[in-house]
Amino acid sequence: MSLFINRAEELEFLGSEYSRDSSSLIVIYGRRRVGKTELVLKFMAGKPSVYYLSQKLDLEHQVEDFLEKTSEQLGIYQPKITKWDAALKFITQQTSQKPVIIIDEVPYLIEGSKASMSAFQAAWDMYLKDANVMLILLGSSIGMMENEVLGYRSPLYGRRNGQIKVEPLKFIHMAQFFPAKDPEELVRIYGCLGGIPAYLNKFEKDLSFMENVDKNILHRATFLYDEATFLLKEELREPTKYELILEAISEGKTRVSEISQSTDIPVNNIPKYLRVLMGLGFINKEWPVILKGTRNINKGSIYTISDNFMKFWYTYIYPSRSLLEVNRNMIRSRISDSYNQYLGHVFEDISRQYLIHLNNTDKLPFAFERIGRQWGKVREEQNNKNTYEIDIVALNERSKDILFVECKWKTLTTKDVKIISRDLREKASYVNWYNEERNEHFAVIAKAIENKDTLKEKGLMLFDLDDVLFNY
Repeated sequence: MSLFINRAEELEFLGSEYSRDSSSLIVIYGRRRVGKTELVLKFMAGKPSVYYLSQKLDLEHQVEDFLEKTSEQLGIYQPKITKWDAALKFITQQTSQKPVIIIDEVPYLIEGSKASMSAFQAAWDMYLKDANVMLILLGSSIGMMENEVLGYRSPLYGRRNGQIKVEPLKFIHMAQFFPAKDPEELVRIYGCLGGIPAYLNKFEKDLSFMENVDKNILHRATFLYDEATFLLKEELREPTKYELILEAISEGKTRVSEISQSTDIPVNNIPKYLRVLMGLGFINKEWPVILKGTRNINKGSIYTISDNFMKFWYTYIYPSRSLLEVNRNMIRSRISDSYNQYLGHVFEDISRQYLIHLNNTDKLPFAFERIGRQWGKVREEQNNKNTYEIDIVALNERSKDILFVECKWKTLTTKDVKIISRDLREKASYVNWYNEERNEHFAVIAKAIENKDTLKEKGLMLFDLDDVLFNY
């Protein structure tokens, strides 16, 4: 049985739009499997509505297919209509109540005919905007939805009443999928599947993490075995190059020059592939959270895989698929042996989520405006190291407060905490940001901290996994 978790805010917004005594045009988008369709299906329950999954057809055949599917849902005779405005008008006239028209995978319509969005604009302007109807457009290609549907050049620009970007679930929601799992096991699952409901529903609650990986990812016949490849083939004409790029980034090649060298793709071609992967929601472009004094922002940027499932796949499965066919035990051993190290960056992301939650409470010494990683060069007179990196930095430009955070996916002793605190303060001294005026704060977030409640150090906050999971 699939679970429907944590979409209350989105449902509340849709409900408020539906209750209006006027028309609404809503755009919903997000990466595949994130739960967009489940969201609208739950919303449309009990309302006069139709749902249409778009096809890559020419304009006239789009309309024909739409009317065939929606007329069947309404139990009415399919009319002979060839234009979108007339088709949408016809459907809205089939009920005396406010209808909901849901059109899923709008990018397919755009691929079938570039004129489709202009046709929707004409339908909206000529009839729908005054017809007391709710039109919901969905799409999985984030880049295409942002450019072709939401963007300034879109024919629909300025007509929508709102938009929802459906994000993956957060770590805190893992416990609702797996209420009997301990916190460490939840981190392991989140590091593999991320917050994608379709994937989380595939893991069996009575199996351990590794048992689930073995049964639901490493076996050919399972849904997750070919999922990463399917996602790329569904969206891209030449997925091989994108797979090489994802593998390179998963190996720590985070700069354009490094990715080019690892993949043998010309360096000038790399940015266009990276833009596509960002548009699909698979990777992020990151900068140091503090850019003061940086002349060329792009020069300091890096690329990271933001989707946990894709990161897991291209770290462990893609490089070893030939071996997987003949020796699954070896792949299982590789995952088991290195997975704690792999979870280091995953735990940083979980910690960042927790701090963002705390930022909406009074549990931090200040409210921050920006949060992210920080890295840079060390001034020669300070240290013989060339660079430094701080896991999380959060700051407030107005109050000049800054928080430096170290994340450790391990159990820390009292001695460990003192060493980490000392090193963190040293790295903070390398950060060039209001050096003489700022108010510094420090935190360590770890899987567990021995004697946490008795450790006292001025300006240092300590959090462990129990805080992250249970003190929301």
